[in-house]
Amino acid sequence: MKLELSIDAKPLDIEIDDVVAGLLAARLDLPAGADTQDALARYLSEKGAPWTLDEAHMRRRILRRLILDIADPALIIGHLMAEA
Repeated sequence: MKLELSIDAKPLDIEIDDVVAGLLAARLDLPAGADTQDALARYLSEKGAPWTLDEAHMRRRILRRLILDIADPALIIGHLMAEA
């Protein structure tokens, strides 16, 4: 899933795997089956602030945030079992 973030009014394009996007959507209690792209972009934009250094640093920062948000084994198993 391609997301266009806006951190401190600076655009940042990132791409995340659909499974990771689904896990984050589950963590945020977004409706299953809905288009979550805008909600995920807003959430990551807010959590990524403030803008520091360059785009590469900001991408790594966003990916670290994703890992912390979805690193719950129960959430992962529940999400993967729901898709089966």
